[in-house]
Amino acid sequence: MEWLSNEMIFYAGIGFTAFFLLLAAGYFLVSHMKWIKLNIQLDKEYGEEYTGENK
Repeated sequence: MEWLSNEMIFYAGIGFTAFFLLLAAGYFLVSHMKWIKLNIQLDKEYGEEYTGENK
């Protein structure tokens, strides 16, 4: 089982970590864009959010 050496396990771990970090970044970007679009739609339907500050 030469292909399952410590070095191969190490590089496979780095590859999996990089893949899942990219996947998490993609998920964050998509969910953030959906959140922005939802806030725009809610502002159109219900008006701006009142924060209590004088503008």
